[in-house]
Amino acid sequence: MNVSQYFTLAGYDLNHPPPLVGLLSVGAIALTCVVAYRLYFHPLARVPGPVLAALTDYYVTYYDLVKDGDMVKQLERLHHRYGPMVRFGPNKIHFSDPKAFDLIYKDPRFPKDPWFYDAFGAPQSLFGCTDISIAKERASLLRPLFSRKKISQLEEVIQEVVDRFIVALSKQSTTQDSVNFYRGFASITMEIITTYCFAETYGIVDYPDFAHPKLVGFQGSNFAVFAMQHFPLLRFLFPKIPLWILKPLIPGMFGRRQFIQALDSQIAGILEDPASLDRAGHEIVYHHLLHTKGGEKPTRAGLLSNAISLTAAGTETVANACAVATFHVLSNKSIKEKLSKELLGAWPDPGISKSLEKLEKLPYLTAVIKESLRLSHGVVTPTPRVVTEPTIISGVFLPPGTIISSGQTFTHYNPELFPSPRQFQPDRWLGEGSSELDNHLVAFSKGQRMCIGVNLAWAELYLILGNMFRKVEMELTGTKESDLEFRALLTPRFRCLLRAKITSVRGVAASS
Repeated sequence: MNVSQYFTLAGYDLNHPPPLVGLLSVGAIALTCVVAYRLYFHPLARVPGPVLAALTDYYVTYYDLVKDGDMVKQLERLHHRYGPMVRFGPNKIHFSDPKAFDLIYKDPRFPKDPWFYDAFGAPQSLFGCTDISIAKERASLLRPLFSRKKISQLEEVIQEVVDRFIVALSKQSTTQDSVNFYRGFASITMEIITTYCFAETYGIVDYPDFAHPKLVGFQGSNFAVFAMQHFPLLRFLFPKIPLWILKPLIPGMFGRRQFIQALDSQIAGILEDPASLDRAGHEIVYHHLLHTKGGEKPTRAGLLSNAISLTAAGTETVANACAVATFHVLSNKSIKEKLSKELLGAWPDPGISKSLEKLEKLPYLTAVIKESLRLSHGVVTPTPRVVTEPTIISGVFLPPGTIISSGQTFTHYNPELFPSPRQFQPDRWLGEGSSELDNHLVAFSKGQRMCIGVNLAWAELYLILGNMFRKVEMELTGTKESDLEFRALLTPRFRCLLRAKITSVRGVAASS
């Protein structure tokens, strides 16, 4: 008995199949065509990479969500196997060559990929803007606030928060408890960015154990953001979940929503009473966004988008660099002695503030900061760009619509640029020809879309690390180098906390 006889006995007429069978047949044919196209006829079919990645974007979903931020590590494995270019999605290519990094991020023709950036919930911000011309206009509005001149004028705003941080650490010196520096550094950077940009002080750096709910919420929400990235429906559902349900369900998103509400409340007050800006302690971001010369005024949602993205960008990257610096300085006696000697020579009396301008002239402190930025990377998840016209990169033809990226870790870990790339070696920035390495320090990316707050970030790093290593004596408590292994959720999320015990603090008044 053949197959057709089986179907006849079963009551099926092969000349008139039931609707379900027809749909399944069409679906099977369609699926076969998609598989064949992506594997053999797609313009990227000849780019090496795993078969599963060529078939579906859920390959990245698996490593981002199921493997808990492991996509960067997987890309390292793929490049080791396939070479300097890897197809890691049906329409996605990742490059490990630093030259490709320059081509991708310095070329103004490649806009940001909306699929990736929309998930962060700030589409009207400079960070979330994917239109190149609009992004250029928005950057021109914000750039004056983050210029070196403006940062010099507002240096006291930063220094005041740094002083409060040192006082908070001094209170820990009388206890036997270790300090959670991972949260501590995020507390000071979040307090600085909100004070500098909005003239709002939330008491984050003064909160017990640096566990302010607003900070904890922001730090705990990145995984949820990545879930929204891979499952866009969540972008509409999460904002609509009542806070009383969100708090036990997704605590990180709850804290983030609370903080966003605080930002929105300030914006609403300013829009209702624009004259209130004149009562701000200093020039803030809304002076620039609202007092535009021509063009449309930003909406309340647009102002909130900028506030969210500035806070997020200004908190994580600098805090992670401080954490990396602290671990390596405390765990290496030679590095600690060199840094302490330089700071002592330039700053005999820790009770007197040292200006940013003078700290910037200290070569070894500068080298420690650069090496900390190199090993904290800024952003670790490769940030995608869209090819808008036929392009060739690293010998590969890229048709319009191709998504391209090159992760910052692949430049920072390149052994040809940085010998022994995983080792913390500040001296590499001090030798002959070391100035050439500055071009390969890409913690703030490159090109027109590089981090607009780069000058503020450098100022924070000098003032935080300079003050802390001159005034605070401390020792690590159990933290190992392997604890700095990270989950890639846009910024690095360290696997374990950085903890240290404060033994003494200098230059802080007893009444503080």
